[in-house]
Amino acid sequence: MSPSLRPAGLAALLSLATAACATTAPTGPSGHPAPTVADTHRIKVEQVDAKLQVSIADGVLADETLREIEAFATEYRLTGHGPMTMSAPSGARSQMVQTVRAYLDELGVIPEAISFSTYDTGGPGAPLLLGFVRYEAEAPACPSLGGENLAISWSNKPWSGFGCATQANLAAMIADPADLMAPRATDPADATRRAVVLERYRQGGQTHATRSSDERVSVSAVAK
Repeated sequence: MSPSLRPAGLAALLSLATAACATTAPTGPSGHPAPTVADTHRIKVEQVDAKLQVSIADGVLADETLREIEAFATEYRLTGHGPMTMSAPSGARSQMVQTVRAYLDELGVIPEAISFSTYDTGGPGAPLLLGFVRYEAEAPACPSLGGENLAISWSNKPWSGFGCATQANLAAMIADPADLMAPRATDPADATRRAVVLERYRQGGQTHATRSSDERVSVSAVAK
């Protein structure tokens, strides 16, 4: 063995190589965790008031109006938060208001989810106003990579736009931007079912649901 590669020296070289490849949790100058991609390229979430004007002056809901109400109710069930507001003009036909409410009930917007009110109007053709609160996501402005050489990084740190495209895609694809603000509440646990499964476990019985033959996987005879 060459004198320059004595066991002690070789161990030191291996130690340096290992230290160079080791990774630790990134921290900032103050010792606290460094900002994540979500912090650096933050998605802006804004509250938006969705509104729909329903013409009820003629006493009949046109097919186009029914389609608009259906689309509005679908959007409310998917992304709406809080109650749906319904504001009818003072002096409006109560029958037409009840017709709209009944139609919304058929579309999955139950009466308990509707906050009803009236407003003063100076004309006979004033519409019925529907509204609810939803959220919109605005993607971050990603910096250009034209002036950066991604092949050279002496500090082994991410470039300025690292992760920005992923954040922009998330902002465009997320179904309900309110999920970026806080997690959804979970449904309460089924205590009765949990007790049944626990008792079967104690007795050494089967704790999972019984599967039919259609749910079981078998090796095809062709593979033999």
